[in-house]
Amino acid sequence: MRIFLVGYMASGKTTLGRALATNLGYRFIDLDDYIETKGKKTIKQIFDEAGEEYFRFLESEALKEVTSLNGDFVISSGGGTSCFYCNIDFMNNNGITVYLRMEVATLVSRLVGSKERPLLLGKSKKELTDFIIQALDERKKFYEKAQIIIDADRLNADDLTKLIFSSIK
Repeated sequence: MRIFLVGYMASGKTTLGRALATNLGYRFIDLDDYIETKGKKTIKQIFDEAGEEYFRFLESEALKEVTSLNGDFVISSGGGTSCFYCNIDFMNNNGITVYLRMEVATLVSRLVGSKERPLLLGKSKKELTDFIIQALDERKKFYEKAQIIIDADRLNADDLTKLIFSSIK
């Protein structure tokens, strides 16, 4: 079985995904880490050198690669993965998709001052808040195609495990 975690950056996909994989005895794959390891460049370097469009192409290819691996996985997708190249449909057809929905204020508090996220560099708290509101508005139609939607503001891995299994019974 493959469980794909989708949602905005800093919504807990990696942290909760790693713990969820441990709880289930599954392998954990962070799609951004996979891309960086395979390409021997950081996401920021890819954005800087080739732009977002090229990164989104690499991301879609990486998603297909990790999905073709044998075994049971929890896959933490990037915040935009589900919004390009029909990736959300691909994930829905190849496993269980879980949208970790989070309040804007929580996302802002987690992302303010971030230096690793290319799309956020140099934004003030107000600019960041406006950016997240606009991005969520655009991405919501993709995120909400997930088979399971969970409010993740105060979620821990044990609760996530229970919620996923109660949803798929």
